[in-house]
Amino acid sequence: MNSLTASSKKSFVLILIFFIFGCSSFSSKIKLIDSSASLAFFEVEEEEWRKIFPTEISKLNINSKNLAELPRVLKSIQYKRGVLAYEDWDVLIPESYLPEIQKFAEKIVTNKEPKVYLCIFKLDDILSPNVKILKTSFYILSTEDGLVLLFHEINTNISFQTQYSFEDWVIFHPSLIKPIYRPELWLRDKQQMSLYKDKVAVKNAIYGNVVVYQIPELIPNPPLYRYPKEEEIIAPVEQWKSVPEKLKALEEMRKNKLITDEEYNSKKTELLKEF
Repeated sequence: MNSLTASSKKSFVLILIFFIFGCSSFSSKIKLIDSSASLAFFEVEEEEWRKIFPTEISKLNINSKNLAELPRVLKSIQYKRGVLAYEDWDVLIPESYLPEIQKFAEKIVTNKEPKVYLCIFKLDDILSPNVKILKTSFYILSTEDGLVLLFHEINTNISFQTQYSFEDWVIFHPSLIKPIYRPELWLRDKQQMSLYKDKVAVKNAIYGNVVVYQIPELIPNPPLYRYPKEEEIIAPVEQWKSVPEKLKALEEMRKNKLITDEEYNSKKTELLKEF
């Protein structure tokens, strides 16, 4: 009995040490700096965000200059509410939350050392307000030119067994920001905003969860205001497929003496290079 008790105590101590170490490691990566009943704001350490953001975005130089634009940018973002109806959209950020976000932006814009921030907010379930929420979390990166918002969660439905506390709903586990291949967001501002498209990837990856505001090198041409429907995605025509047809037409032109042998050989060489 004593042996079992000692073993149990040892296991408990090891688990406690692991838990404390894990929490300490996590808290060193993000730090709570402001909060209210439904909103929480964190600072994110550079070593954390640079390794989980898309490569092109992770290389940006941060600058607090455009943080004041945050409420206006958020006001323009809508999310897809219905699963079946493609055009069933609603505002992502409740209007009542924008004044608090504006106060936060005004406060941090004066910080001497620019940071990347994480915002988490919740909406209570109408039928079960104390045990169910919709949770949204997104990173805020400001540069000299504009803003990037990287959404980690978008209206994620979470249920608790008992009435939740602040510590329950702000729990956050950082993970790699990957493309969302479905129409999550829609942007009303068609002048200065776009969803992010990774030009470096083998296939141009559209991030339906990353919004770019006024950063020329990140905005695709043409800009993306929502994730395109399947029928709107036009597969690029591979140039080499048309080469045999061009060679055949070229041969016909030579036979009909519309071009000289010299012109034929010159054009044929050019087409074979394309092939």
